[in-house]
Amino acid sequence: MKISLNICLPFLIGLAVATLLYMTIGWWGFWAIFPWIGFSISTGIFLRSRFKGKKKIIGRKVASLMILPCMLIFMPIINNENFQLEGVALIVMVGFFSKGFIHYAIAKIFGPLIWGRGFCGWACWTAAILDWLPVQKKKKQINPQYKNIRFIALLISLLIPYYLVFVLNYDVRADYLGQKEMIWMFTGNLLYYAIGIPLAFVLNDQRAFCKYVCPVSLVMIPTRKLSIINIKPTANECIECGACNKICPMDIDVMSYISNHKKIRHAECILCDDCTAVCPVQAM
Repeated sequence: MKISLNICLPFLIGLAVATLLYMTIGWWGFWAIFPWIGFSISTGIFLRSRFKGKKKIIGRKVASLMILPCMLIFMPIINNENFQLEGVALIVMVGFFSKGFIHYAIAKIFGPLIWGRGFCGWACWTAAILDWLPVQKKKKQINPQYKNIRFIALLISLLIPYYLVFVLNYDVRADYLGQKEMIWMFTGNLLYYAIGIPLAFVLNDQRAFCKYVCPVSLVMIPTRKLSIINIKPTANECIECGACNKICPMDIDVMSYISNHKKIRHAECILCDDCTAVCPVQAM
């Protein structure tokens, strides 16, 4: 059984990033984190190549589930880090650029210039759970204005650390760094799950939290629009079966991009590649 370079590439990139960061910063954990993330994505791509039809999307779900313990458990416990937006805002406000900031820079600020919102599709530890929920997606008329709730969530996520630091004079270096970061990390994620899981069942949509509540998506959208990697139409003619539109977890009108021979640069595209997995004629 041959394994193509396309399958191995994420793992090789993980090794390269780990090497660069280790040589720059010198922390051993980079050797555990980035190769594992790359290996997980390579595993997902491999599984996708082995399955047929709609089962192909299982590969991506397995990849994100493999990454979950690395980001949600290993990092907070081993290095007492908080990768949530509030935690990153806290350390940046006092001029401390730790590994939490590095995570944000790579995955959510500069990384999207290359792979768009691929983090949301393949590595988000919140979506890793949401994607496996036994929810039968059904079309519901949801007011598009509800997506503005994300702006409120983003504002709250930034106002909390601002209020603590500049109003309450919270000593981040003495009382937060290495002390309460892990508590913040677990508390923030429990809150995300507490909102995201019920919302998925109420709206019959596994990714409802991502669309209407998650503040992190707004951080990635500006650079995502400039991303190098995008799903694009092939020379194969679309038969307009609608499979791509039905499978898209972010409700993007994929067929319109195919018919107009345009790359999918939609702000909500998470590069999950599910549309290409179910396309019977490989039109993208």
